[in-house]
Amino acid sequence: MELSTYEARFADAVERSFRDDAIRTAVLIDDQFPDYLSMRDAAEGEFTEIERARNIYAFMQGKGLICDVHNWRAPSNADLHLLDKARKSDLILLDYQLGAAGVKAALKILRHLAVSTHFNLVVLYTAEASPKTALTVATAMRGVKPAAGALVPSAELLENAEEVLADERFSTIDAAGLRAYLTDGKTPWVANLGQALNDAQIPPQNVKPLADHVARQWIAELMDDYELATDAELPVGCAIDADQPMWVHCGSCFVAIVPKLPASSTDDEGKYVWGRLGAALREWRPNIYRLILSEIQNALELEAVAHHENWLSDELALGLGLYLLESEEAARGTVSPSDVEGAAQSLIDRFVDIIRRRLATHERISSTAIDLLGARLSNAVGQAPAGEGARLIRARELAHVPADQKVDWHKKVLPSVNAFMVSDAFRGGHITTGTVLCGPGDSFWLCASPSCDLVPREEGPILVQLMRLEKTGTPPEKFTSGEFVVLGASNDVMMLRAIHAKIRQPSLTTLVLPNGTRVNREGEAVTISGWIANGDGLRAASVVHGFPAAPDVAALAEAVMAEGNQGQDTALAAAQEPAPASGSEPEVVAIEALERPLAEPPQQADDQADPKGALPTKFMVISQLRNAFATRFLMAAGQHQSRVGVDFVDA
Repeated sequence: MELSTYEARFADAVERSFRDDAIRTAVLIDDQFPDYLSMRDAAEGEFTEIERARNIYAFMQGKGLICDVHNWRAPSNADLHLLDKARKSDLILLDYQLGAAGVKAALKILRHLAVSTHFNLVVLYTAEASPKTALTVATAMRGVKPAAGALVPSAELLENAEEVLADERFSTIDAAGLRAYLTDGKTPWVANLGQALNDAQIPPQNVKPLADHVARQWIAELMDDYELATDAELPVGCAIDADQPMWVHCGSCFVAIVPKLPASSTDDEGKYVWGRLGAALREWRPNIYRLILSEIQNALELEAVAHHENWLSDELALGLGLYLLESEEAARGTVSPSDVEGAAQSLIDRFVDIIRRRLATHERISSTAIDLLGARLSNAVGQAPAGEGARLIRARELAHVPADQKVDWHKKVLPSVNAFMVSDAFRGGHITTGTVLCGPGDSFWLCASPSCDLVPREEGPILVQLMRLEKTGTPPEKFTSGEFVVLGASNDVMMLRAIHAKIRQPSLTTLVLPNGTRVNREGEAVTISGWIANGDGLRAASVVHGFPAAPDVAALAEAVMAEGNQGQDTALAAAQEPAPASGSEPEVVAIEALERPLAEPPQQADDQADPKGALPTKFMVISQLRNAFATRFLMAAGQHQSRVGVDFVDA
């Protein structure tokens, strides 16, 4: 297959997946459009684009789409809560100039959609479709954090460079240069600026802060008095050439910037908008992975992927009730909700697994992925930097990363893909097999107890087996050895060694959780508290909760040798005494004693020091391994504990 044929086929798939198969409803937002109830009787003087609204509305209805119209003329009319209900299946046709608010309302709406947790599709329908509009939209959606550190030029430097910065090359907005700054953080004008600074005898180390200052001045001029978001900068891509379909993709939102047809035009306006949206999607060219995710989301939006009516019979539904309610007490509601929490979570996991398995074999998803991947691989391998083989070149082609873009395969790409395949964000209500904890001193631990032992219970304590994880500074030569846990997202990946490189064994310990396995949520932080079951931790548990101390084995042996069975009886009797107060330190605490229910730990005053570590240690819950990887390390822990030392003899 010729490459051009493949590209056309891929563009067809993008247009179909993001537009034809996705859109089921449309919302028209224009201050000159009457709403649906007013459309038939609206006065010409009240709304200037009644006919345009009718044409677009009629087209959407003809496509079988549910359509609504809003005319937000005042800033207070913009209902962002309504937009929160929009999904990938909802097309938003947005006017750029919304009444008294001008462009500000539209820019605020677009930023709101960009930071949402789901994909949104927008047509910005405007008479001002231009590179400037595209850059303005891209900047508003992206946001701009304040300059910090070395990028902040001093007042003295700005004064010295005043003449240089007044040069037309740096005072007039360079659209292509600003696009590079917004999308890739590049400053193409830095060479010219460096030369100008050199001519003005300004030290060259000042070129970076001044180059960034130039971009920020352009942004300030472009945005006028619009207040940009400064809390986060979102990744953005855009096409600003007025001769080609213009678009902006930022965060969770794709915007096609479409010029309004003249009022005198006889074209079908709805068809025109629909076609321009398709053209923008084709020019966008998302990579194959975004396309597959789009197909999955389309299947989910159909809400028939699980075909539950085919298998959720009355008999099964009755049986599921027995599964959730394991006792008569549970059925009468006399037990704590925590007693059915584990069963409910298992049932939800089973339902989700049904959906997952059906999605994995969904015909449209599978055919899109397999057909396009096969078609791409049938083309000749392209060109790439020296040293990159066919595998790396193909990876670039599938990701749509150009050959001239620098890629750090070992330190960036491999950790990123391994983190994606191995771990996920922690979202549960209790820790389980494969949960990763971060303790004091930047220590990391992996829960390596079976999940059936970690179901929530009303009363503690729970003993959790932990595997020590050691943070590594650089990526390993091989991830496939199965020794590492990789966590995080693309820009913040952490590699932790779980299996010792030489002895090929894990390092295990026990965590005592006084109040069970439920986590605490403090804002965005997720925590759990307990004691590491070493000497200090067990002593602290004994001090706080009054567990009896276990006999000191060495002292017991010495007593038996000295006094016979009478000495043994004396030592054992002493071991049954309650643990001493916090002022003294018992030697050992019996783990068996921890099976008793615990009282609430004492409350510590803000100005009171922790007495000998009596209060439990707080651990941050930072990640969750996927089931297959969690099971792999659970088995490694079990194998380590079941080793048998056989007395073979070597020469």
